[in-house]
Amino acid sequence: MESRFEFKAQDMETMNRETGGTSKIRNIAQTPEGEILCLGQLKTLFGEPLYISEDLEDQYAYCIMAVDGDGKEIYLHAYSGPSGAAIGGGQDADSRAAADELAERIVSAHPSDYDYEGYYMDGPCSVKMGVRNGEPYMEEESLSEEEMIKLCEEMGFDI
Repeated sequence: MESRFEFKAQDMETMNRETGGTSKIRNIAQTPEGEILCLGQLKTLFGEPLYISEDLEDQYAYCIMAVDGDGKEIYLHAYSGPSGAAIGGGQDADSRAAADELAERIVSAHPSDYDYEGYYMDGPCSVKMGVRNGEPYMEEESLSEEEMIKLCEEMGFDI
């Protein structure tokens, strides 16, 4: 695949300034294993995310600037949210093209190893997942009602 864009990770200030009001362009991964690999692949390409949360539906975020051959800058938001690993940005053709190329780069990257522990509140369950030696893993454990209430209070969710 010929590259149209160069990609570079940005800081939180840039993400807040450039990606506010954007919306999802596309999902990144197509399988549950691909969803788990995605964070490891992003780490390989761009280092640590801007944040990692215990809330699986707001697991991590990256702000990525795509620059085309003419020097045009396009800001994308690579994240894991309620619909899984996704890329957000503007809804114009250039943003969609940059998101498509970024997704191709992500899924073709070798994943870095990582371990994640968090919660999926719709379960409700605790989740342990990550990548070890390039292979994804995931474990879920149901939460009792008492554990869920305590967790919601700790995470600031209304119950």
